[in-house]
Amino acid sequence: MEKQGVFYAVSVGPGDPELLTRQACRVLTDCDVVAAPRMKSGRMLALDIAAGAVDMQGKTILPLDFTMARDAAVREDSYRTAAAAIETALAAGQDVAMVNLGDVSVYATAYYILERIRSDGFKTVMCSGVTSFCAVAARLGRSLTRMDEPLHILPGSADLDSALALPGTKVIMKSGKAIHETAAALERRGMAANAGMVADCGLETEQVYTDLRQLPEEISYFATIVAD
Repeated sequence: MEKQGVFYAVSVGPGDPELLTRQACRVLTDCDVVAAPRMKSGRMLALDIAAGAVDMQGKTILPLDFTMARDAAVREDSYRTAAAAIETALAAGQDVAMVNLGDVSVYATAYYILERIRSDGFKTVMCSGVTSFCAVAARLGRSLTRMDEPLHILPGSADLDSALALPGTKVIMKSGKAIHETAAALERRGMAANAGMVADCGLETEQVYTDLRQLPEEISYFATIVAD
């Protein structure tokens, strides 16, 4: 039996190439095939970030197209299509690294792909990295936890009025187009003035907000909020 390749889910952090780990750089350097999610615009942001730390010349770039459709069957189809493309390279004995924004264990598309590839019998490895909320906390100059205080990681789709009543620090991710609704939920609880948010953390387009009561109408979807 011919040797199969290994699938690596590689965290590239929130935006600054300097936040890639040494492990991520080594794996990306060693893999001949690099898979990357592609936006509707054609841009592959996670690949752009990784290319700021690792030379991508000579590598085979495998663009992957995903959907945010509410229909689970439609999402599953895109995951399966991506997994099949990667498995073709793995079956040929090539190691494949899939780059993923933030960390591959937190709301990560790469993990959905890893699950399917692993269930199909291929070896998989997760390369951890810097999460967006850790980078955002550092950018805001805030600690996420204090002695005996809990930390809650929440999607913007959660019941925020209930979630914001939880003790400790709340991190709100993936608000997307509902970012203003998220800010409104914070305002209802009197938390907007002390909540901080960073959009496009570590990128040239980075935007920092230390008061969420007056957000601009247009804001990047890549935003993470820290509130306590």
